[in-house]
Formats: sequence, structure tokens, C-alpha cells
Amino acid sequence: MRTVISRSLFLLATVFTLGYTRAAEPVRINAMSKKTALERNLDRALNNTLAYPLLAKDDMTGEVFVSFVINKEGRIEVIDSSSPNEKLKAYVLRKLARIDIGDNPDGSWKTTHMVFNFRPEKI
Repeated sequence: MRTVISRSLFLLATVFTLGYTRAAEPVRINAMSKKTALERNLDRALNNTLAYPLLAKDDMTGEVFVSFVINKEGRIEVIDSSSPNEKLKAYVLRKLARIDIGDNPDGSWKTTHMVFNFRPEKI
């Protein structure tokens, strides 16, 4: 009889504890749902286009700072770019010029500032 009561109390305590912890979890809002279609297309295009230039014979490490807008045709127009590594900067600008994310009927999209970091992975 004692084991039945202790099991019941344990089960009851477990149910209340799990219910409490689930209720105390923070509400997670899906960050992707707040992004516009243009932002999602830009993210997808950047992820598919820019990668570490493995086949380059020069030193291709460093940071490239880029400011750009997206025009009505969906092409990236670079406003400003800078990097201590000129060859890496040229690589990034060449890759950005290839990106076409689709029509942008609203006209020039907000100025976006990005930093592209190129570093080899440490094993």
C-alpha cells in the first residue's frame, strides 16, 4: 500500500513539475517568419554564392566591410566597401555582382551593412 501511495505521489509531482517547467519556458518567436521575402531571398543568395575561396593561391583571410542596396531589378548595388586585403575585397564584390534575388517593386531597399569574415576553420 505504501509503494502505491509513493508511486502516485511521485507521478503527481512529476506531472506538476513538467507542467510548470513547460509553462515557464520563454516564448520563442520564429525569426524567419518576421523577415520579408526579399530578406529571405537575400539570405539564401548570400549563403549560396559566398564561400571561402579554397582554390585561391593568395592569402584570402580577413574581413570585408560592404554597404549595399537592392535596386528594382533585384540586383545588389554596392555603395561602399573596404578591406585591408584587396584581393579578398575584389572576390566579394565579384560574387555580390552575380546575385539576383528577384524583382523589388518597392524600389531601392534599405541600405544594408555587412561584414564578411573569411578565416580557415581550426581543426
